[in-house]
Amino acid sequence: MVICRTDFGRVVLVDGGDSTAAILHIADSGDTLSDWRLHHPVYHYDYGDVNGDALPEIVVGVIKKTRYWRDEDKRLFIFKLYDGRLIRPLWLGSRLGCPIETFRIERDSTPARIVSTERCGDSLVNVMYRIKGFGVKFECYLK
Repeated sequence: MVICRTDFGRVVLVDGGDSTAAILHIADSGDTLSDWRLHHPVYHYDYGDVNGDALPEIVVGVIKKTRYWRDEDKRLFIFKLYDGRLIRPLWLGSRLGCPIETFRIERDSTPARIVSTERCGDSLVNVMYRIKGFGVKFECYLK
């Protein structure tokens, strides 16, 4: 599945089944420029320039436990293209304000915004975040 195109080729997600996946940056020649293995199931992915560096970041939703949250749940990982070529983690998050249902990238501004749908009690709320410093920062609730 192609996630996005870059100056050097394309970024693809290869789903290896229930518990593995990989992000590959493949040159137009077919050579692999970089790869990052995900040892967790992927529930969603998107892309956008979330840090304002004029390069797309890859935002991947994975299902995993964390050090402080022992239940498997949906988490958010953000990867950058270092030097425009190499896939490197920008933020490997545990969770946002509330447990995540899904997310999307709003690419209508630079930097792009992350909009998540989260389970807060018995309700679903849409929340907008931006990358600021380390990690994602709450910006506002959406109606």
